This record gives sequence, C-alpha cells and structure tokens, in this order.
Amino acid sequence: MKSVIVACVAALLAASCASGGQVPSQRERLTRQISDDAVAFNQAYGQAVSAQILLNILRSRDRLPRHYLAMTGISDSPSWTTSRSVSIGGVPLGAISSPWGIGEVGASREQSSRPSYAVQPFSADTLTRTAFQPTPANVFNHYWYSGWPRDMLMLMMVESIEKTDATGHTSTYTNEANTIFDDCGASVQTDGCEFVREVRVFLSMTEQHPYERGVDLERGRPLCGLVESFNPSSPVRPAAPREGQVCEPVFAVGSDTLRLRLRSLDDMVYYVGELLRAGGMRAEPGEAIEAQVTVRAAGLRGGGRGVPLFRVLPAHASAHGVYAAEVAYGDDRFRAGPAIGRSCGEQTAEGVCQDVAEAGDRSSSVLSLIAEILALNQSPDAIRAPSRLIAE
Repeated sequence: MKSVIVACVAALLAASCASGGQVPSQRERLTRQISDDAVAFNQAYGQAVSAQILLNILRSRDRLPRHYLAMTGISDSPSWTTSRSVSIGGVPLGAISSPWGIGEVGASREQSSRPSYAVQPFSADTLTRTAFQPTPANVFNHYWYSGWPRDMLMLMMVESIEKTDATGHTSTYTNEANTIFDDCGASVQTDGCEFVREVRVFLSMTEQHPYERGVDLERGRPLCGLVESFNPSSPVRPAAPREGQVCEPVFAVGSDTLRLRLRSLDDMVYYVGELLRAGGMRAEPGEAIEAQVTVRAAGLRGGGRGVPLFRVLPAHASAHGVYAAEVAYGDDRFRAGPAIGRSCGEQTAEGVCQDVAEAGDRSSSVLSLIAEILALNQSPDAIRAPSRLIAE
C-alpha cells in the first residue's frame, strides 16, 4: 500500500512539473513584451507630437502665445521578479503509520516597468531653426514630388506668389488667412482670396499640361530653383545658384514664371489657427469648427466638391473612433484628423464614399505635414516623428 501512495505522489509531482512547462519561456515573454512596448511607445510619441500641434493651432485661433517642446527618446528598463516553490503537505491516509502528502509546484513572475522620457523647451538656436526660419526649397520639392495633395501644399507652405508675365510685369499674391472667407467665391474680393484663386488656376494648368515640360538642358532659359514647367512659351532649364544665392521654388507655366516664397513652420501653425476663426464664428456650440477654404477630399477620385483644409471637433461630438490628435483646451476636449481609409473611384449617396466633409477630412494630412517638417528641422538629439503615408 505504501508503494502505491509513493507512486501517486510522484505522479502528482510530475503532473505539476508538466503543467509548469506550458508557461511561455522567459525569452518568449520578453520578445512579446518588447514588441508590445515598441508599439505602445510609437503610439504615445505620435499622439504627443500631434496633440502639441493641435494645441498650438487652437492657441493661434485665440491669439495666444504658441510654445514648442522637444520630446527625447522613450526608454524602458523592465525588471523581472521570479519565485519558485516546491512543497509536500502532510495528509493523514487512514491507518498507515506515517503521514504522506500531496506535492505542489508553484512559480510566479512579476514585471515592473516605468518608461522614462524628457519633454523640454528647445534651445534658442534649435527653436529658430525649427519654428521660425522659412522652409527650405528642397523640403517643398520633396513633398511636391512625393504624391502629397498639391492644393494643400500650396496653401500650407507658401506665403506668397510672385508672378511675372511675358512683358516682365510682376504681380504678388499674398496668402493672408484672415482675409479668406466663404471658400473664396467670386464675390469675396480680398488679398487672401486672390491668392487662393491664383493657386487654383495654377493647379488647373498643371493638370491640363501634365507632360508638356518644355525643358531644354542646352538652350533653355535658365531658372534657378526650377521645380517643374508646364507648357512654357519658350524652353527652360534648371540653373545652379550663384555663390551665396538662395533659390526659391520656381514654376514656368505658359508665358508666366511663378516664384514661391515659403513660410516657416510657426507660420503654418498660425495660418491654420487663423483660418479657424471665421469658422468658429459660424459654428454652433458642439459643432465642428472648419477652415473657410477647401481642398480636394481624401480618398475620392477628382477630390469631389472639396473639404475644409482643417476641421476641429469637440470630443463628445466625434463620430470616428481613431483621431490623429486629441487635446484638452479650456473647458473642453478637442479632436482633429480622423482616420480616413477609403479609396473611392466615384462618390455615392451613402456610405464611406459620400462627398461630405466627414468622409474626406484632410486634417490628418495637415497634422502629418507639420509633424514631419517639425522633425526635419529638429536637432539630432530629438526623436524623429514617424513618417506617414498620405494616400490620395
């Protein structure tokens, strides 16, 4: 009888050991933890950067000071605590003279984790380079050729256009946000709307002559800063800058030459905030605050009727589940940049392919553009913002 009990105890101990072997190994747990942490930190950093931009846009709307902070890399050093135990508890078994017991094998593991990071103001040099210097021409060229919405790039990045015609006469169009109303209909005669209309004419010309470049690298008219040409009246060619010369982006369109003066990152943020002022005056409490100028809708071939360049919604009125930015401001919480994953060949009366602002919101594209330029301008010790893919 005693040998039978010994065999039973051994079997119980073996079963306990076998069940313990089903627990994931330390390597598997560590791999999973690293993967989960990397995703969580990516989301945390992206939301922090986008929320800072949205906060400064709302401050700009209300003519409050804007502040920019650098966020260094997020690090994490998890600590593990492991304990194991083996015990045999005495259990009387009938008339047997010696008590025997049933074995238990226990194991536990705990992890404690506290991520570390630093949020601090930029140094004076970095702040100047990051926020206040005009955007370099090569940055504009990169986004122009990378498939980004060109109407959005022109509105966001360009401060003014100098247009020189065949006679040498130059006209200047200034992108003044505080004079842009009602999507710049024909009845709105302001400097800002003159700029918007000039941009729309320019973009229409680029679509009418997409392949008529008119570039002659040997005999063409030299243009420093040439980005593209569209059906120029005479051949053109790019020219290298002279020593110390900074060439702004230039386009040759028909008989006209357009030279773009680019704005700084802080000017972009302030521009969006200014555009929201007129929209805020028209919005009812709880409704979306919309910029009073439109760009092509996201994910709809041809761009539809257009959607506001930027929209801000009170958090309680948000219809989507995922937003690029959310921030507490004043007595409310605001969101901007809903996830727009559609790709529609034509509009529909219902569903995701409707030609409405909610379905084609471009706010996430605006936030992504500012975030990436912010990253490009920062010092080497600042963590880089993740690149976003913007689908037309």
